[in-house]
Amino acid sequence: MKSEHQRNVMLGLALTAASVLPAVLSPGTSGPSAPGRPPTTTAKSAKASTPKEFSISIKNLQDWANTVVVTLNSVHVEGHSKVHTIDNDCEIHLGAHSTDFQGDPDGLVLEPMNACEAPFPGKSEQNNADWIAFSNQVTGTTVTVSGVPRIWPEHLDGGNEASNPNHAVELHPLASMKTGAKNFDFTPNIFAGDYTGGVSEATALRIVQQTSVSVTRLGDSAEISFRAGQIGNFTVVDLVIDKTTITSDGAGSFRMDGDVIIDDSTTAPVTIVTVSGSPINDQMAKIKKKKSKNINMHALVLFSLNPGALLDAANKSQGSSVAVEKPIQLILYGVPDV
Repeated sequence: MKSEHQRNVMLGLALTAASVLPAVLSPGTSGPSAPGRPPTTTAKSAKASTPKEFSISIKNLQDWANTVVVTLNSVHVEGHSKVHTIDNDCEIHLGAHSTDFQGDPDGLVLEPMNACEAPFPGKSEQNNADWIAFSNQVTGTTVTVSGVPRIWPEHLDGGNEASNPNHAVELHPLASMKTGAKNFDFTPNIFAGDYTGGVSEATALRIVQQTSVSVTRLGDSAEISFRAGQIGNFTVVDLVIDKTTITSDGAGSFRMDGDVIIDDSTTAPVTIVTVSGSPINDQMAKIKKKKSKNINMHALVLFSLNPGALLDAANKSQGSSVAVEKPIQLILYGVPDV
């Protein structure tokens, strides 16, 4: 595995090269009619798909719309997976429930990144046994965790295992865990590395084009209906980031607007976030100083829904269904090493 310094150097080179945009995506006036930039398209509804339906409390959405990384208290860890191989996301999963999260389904999954490549915090070399020992130690205990609330209905029902309870929400990536007097920091592990995702390019492009989401507010709950056909998690896509929209969330992470490039004539709008402490997040200050308005990047991302967009739709709902504008949020990990 490459060192963090090597990854940052490669990332800097990749971003520098990417900022020299090809003619078809040359920076210029923003908007769908900007010369040299593919027109933006709105998401196309996956008409044949059955909607996936779940709920999240309005309070949770309000909290999650404020910052990219959030903290949940009173999280009871109930089980864990093995350390997954590089071909199967390279993570370890911990199933949990928390009184700080109200939703249906009410499960949570905590997912530290790059467990199969990176040393466990405080160790000098990677060893699966360290990750398993930690997971055994925290299983059956109540902890405090921080991470990105990834909203994505892949596992609403069917499994309900201790390591993978039925859920629509994950802390993914997991940034930290506090258990007793010990605090474990996983942010150094939030990088693209050698992993290039499990979702094919064709499937990824269908997801960004076809996903449609609506929200109905019922009391203190946001009832969410999601259509996308086939869905997945990690993928590598070609992005155009609007540098002028890169904004700090006030807690060290960044949000920005961008587009996924579908082809030479079409893009799909998305929101993009980076995680405080990650190499790609540390690059944001340099990216903001570039002369080009738009920055191209071939990067590893994780699909999610944007909690702020869900909250906006819920606030417009008076018991009726409201379509979510620009529902997809991509969690950005950076340029893969391979």
